[in-house]
Amino acid sequence: MTTTKMYLAAFALILGLSTAGISAALAQSPAGVLASAQFSADPDLRCDILEVKRVSGGALNIRWRLVNTAGQGGGLTGTTAKPITYDFGWDQIYFIDPAENKKYNFLTDSTGKRILEVFYGSIAPGQQRLNWAKFPAPPASSTKITIQIPNFAPFDDVPVSQ
Repeated sequence: MTTTKMYLAAFALILGLSTAGISAALAQSPAGVLASAQFSADPDLRCDILEVKRVSGGALNIRWRLVNTAGQGGGLTGTTAKPITYDFGWDQIYFIDPAENKKYNFLTDSTGKRILEVFYGSIAPGQQRLNWAKFPAPPASSTKITIQIPNFAPFDDVPVSQ
């Protein structure tokens, strides 16, 4: 048993909780999340991939959320969690189909406008922002893709639903 688990077990016993319940809570990711990663500039910002789905018209819809996991602050230390600024370049949003070894950029309409809604700016502690983008769908034989959300590690082997 690692030192961390021993401390958690002791803490659980003090509170009258089971260690199995604490271990399960620590290992569990938020419901409905396909993959998660931390922001490269601040570990308090998390990106959760929520959906990768083929939709009509030969498109692929990808939904994700950005979550500032920092607490509201205060407590014994008196420090206040700060907002996190998130910014990126449009060319940094794409996915790769590893089966075809091909990169796909988001779709645009006939006037060149992006078909997406992606947040950039300041995210306060405890806040979350939902995002989505439409892409050309990979071939039907492609069942997993790698998603690149700017300033997060690539999300590898994310399943594509029908």
